[in-house]
Amino acid sequence: MNDILPGVSLSEDEKDILRSWRQGDYTLDAREFPMVFVNEHGSMDVAWEDVEGWVVLTQTCDIVNFVEGRDLVAVAPLVKAKPGLMQAVAKGTTPAAAQIENSPGENLVVDLTKLCVVQKKALAGMRRGIGFNSDETRCTFAQTLERRYGRFAFPDALSDGPVIAIRNQSKDKHKKNSDSGRVYRSLRCIRVSASPDFNTRGAEIQFLAVLDEEARLEATTTEIKKELDSVAASPKFNWPEEFERAVPLFRIVTPDSISAREWFTSQQIDLDFLSPLKDP
Repeated sequence: MNDILPGVSLSEDEKDILRSWRQGDYTLDAREFPMVFVNEHGSMDVAWEDVEGWVVLTQTCDIVNFVEGRDLVAVAPLVKAKPGLMQAVAKGTTPAAAQIENSPGENLVVDLTKLCVVQKKALAGMRRGIGFNSDETRCTFAQTLERRYGRFAFPDALSDGPVIAIRNQSKDKHKKNSDSGRVYRSLRCIRVSASPDFNTRGAEIQFLAVLDEEARLEATTTEIKKELDSVAASPKFNWPEEFERAVPLFRIVTPDSISAREWFTSQQIDLDFLSPLKDP
């Protein structure tokens, strides 16, 4: 097996075709998806799984980058989803799959647990389906990919204590018609900052609760602070000795009040249902 795929030159016509492709576009020309497995002889082999099509995950700017060494794009399979998965995708409660706006069929999702690469020359020979109608909806798809493939790995001491406690509480209460439910429906996201950083023992940890737009708020800042403080007082919060609590431990912020520095130096807790905030 060759370690490096041979370079394939693109004709000008092929480049023109590729310039029309965007992240999130799809093709129904490919109805199989490769899966590597270990065969009965103990060697790696390739099987082909039946799928409904392929969806391009590579960023648009990289699709149209034709320099040497940039001749591959990443794709994920378009598959039939069971009702439970469709509901989870629609509600934003799973990072394992995504929807495209212009779905070519009913109950189809992009399976983000699987991906492979394809040469641009091959993609140029496939019929393109427009996945999204606007930059806004395409951006939402890109944020879904970021959530799936770019999630920050918190230190185990934080992940197994405060982070999981906040995540479980918010997931449990979000849909309920209660004071706690109204609190979590009023948040865009919760981010975690560490000073000086997450790798330093004794670093100060602070949680930034980012409010939703004012018109969508269901709880006051006082109610939000009370709920978060009650989570911190719970035995399940299990504060790790490796880190110090900042004062205040929870800070309520708005999309306008948080600085770009605070945004880029903090990390978001994956709360499933919460909408990722666009970078300021």
